[in-house]
Amino acid sequence: MQHFVRQALSGDIEELQRFETEARSQLEIFRGGMRLADELPEVGPAWGERIVSPRWTVLVAGLDDVAMGYLCIDFEAQRDAPLIEAVYVTVDARELGLGDAMVSAAIEECLRRGSDAIDAYALPGDRETKNLFERSGLTARLLIVTKKIG
Repeated sequence: MQHFVRQALSGDIEELQRFETEARSQLEIFRGGMRLADELPEVGPAWGERIVSPRWTVLVAGLDDVAMGYLCIDFEAQRDAPLIEAVYVTVDARELGLGDAMVSAAIEECLRRGSDAIDAYALPGDRETKNLFERSGLTARLLIVTKKIG
């Protein structure tokens, strides 16, 4: 079996919607997940627009010709660097290196576009995502703590 990472295509839209739904359903497991879901609206039917927008790079990864995950980079996030807004690999395809391959491809894309840094979100307690990013050299530089007071 051959793994791949590539830019998302119009034929991937249905899979991207499915992956996004799966990923968002798991946000409630982690502290801050529901707030992040509120801050990052669901792409849903707008994936077709996102994959052709110069603001975004959307990657898909999988084995042979079957997509098993995605990664989305926002190059116009209100930050110092492009932001990996979402990365997701289906549960049964984890431990195959697809997440690592997508993060590597994301770093290459950032370098190609002239960026000298890349940011990403990892929720507290999401050890898999934190480990994924750390394997690629991304390290925590800021923790934001919150308490609802009203």
